[in-house]
Amino acid sequence: MISRTLALYFARDFVKIFAAFFLVSVLVLGLVSFIEYFNRAFRGDAVPGLKLALAAVLRVPSEAEEALPFTVLYGSIAAFVVANRRLEVVVARAAGISAWQFLLPACVAGLLLGVLATTVYNPAAAFMKGRSAVLFAELFTKADRPVESGGPIWVRQSARGIDSIIGAAQSLDEGLSLSGVTAYVFDPDGGFGERIDAARAHFLPGEWRLEDATITAPTGTPRHVEVHSLPTDLSPNEVKRAFLEVDSVSFWRLQDLATTARRSGVPADRYQLEFNLLLSRPILLLAIVLIAANVSLRFSRSRHLGRMIITGVAVGFMLYVVMKIARDLGIGGVVPPPVAAWLPAIVATLVGISVLLHVEDG
Repeated sequence: MISRTLALYFARDFVKIFAAFFLVSVLVLGLVSFIEYFNRAFRGDAVPGLKLALAAVLRVPSEAEEALPFTVLYGSIAAFVVANRRLEVVVARAAGISAWQFLLPACVAGLLLGVLATTVYNPAAAFMKGRSAVLFAELFTKADRPVESGGPIWVRQSARGIDSIIGAAQSLDEGLSLSGVTAYVFDPDGGFGERIDAARAHFLPGEWRLEDATITAPTGTPRHVEVHSLPTDLSPNEVKRAFLEVDSVSFWRLQDLATTARRSGVPADRYQLEFNLLLSRPILLLAIVLIAANVSLRFSRSRHLGRMIITGVAVGFMLYVVMKIARDLGIGGVVPPPVAAWLPAIVATLVGISVLLHVEDG
């Protein structure tokens, strides 16, 4: 068996290289986010300053979490390449250490990184993203509304004989507060009645309280009101289900939200899917380490270094695409959420182990 000292040495090098890649990704994402926010500030009515910089910085951990699988992939490939260039793999094989023993520290490190990313990093990133959303909503009002990458969310509602459609660019307070709000109100005959643009909206029982609103009707000039009430028949749970951004919810709270949604008769697929995706993250990172090993362990016996690196990146990208498709199927209810979350990670792990068995053990 591989000695404890050698195992710790390999694990330490793996973690150091991964940390370097992760730090680079955080810096790049932070710079891009900072530039994007400043561009919006100069186009709108927000004033560039410390609060704007803080809003950009607080958003970076959540974006870095999305890029975590690619960071682990590139870091793993780099770690194995460095080990080959130092002839550490050759020396380990000459000492009678098999590929499985050599890979064990990296695999354990990948599993532990997945556990920490799910149980510690995700709650912190979700909290910071929530704070960023609050700062963002305070900075950007009517002149330049915050727009998420997925676009605004629209919900139809009816109450007190008034039909309307309300949409928001961003949600706060688990969906009970909105920013960048637009509502279309219809008359009793189903025709267009008026459009309401508001900087913010807060949900109250039976109504939305729209603040800093501009009401535009087909006839007449637009009028501005500080507060406008829009009737709604939505319950708090229905509002949360429609507007809550799941990626801003901590891993530890997803199960509670799913239980509350089921008790209220509201589908809980989104919460279950996100919970299982986070729960399966250690297995996913293990699969990525195995993919990197399949690409990297033979570098010392091959001259096609560039081709193999491109192959590893392509395989990682294919895994990412498969996971996105599975996630969409889970959100749409086509596949049960646990299956959509766990199947790609488990299959990728089994494929990585099978290829290594074939290559290393014949």
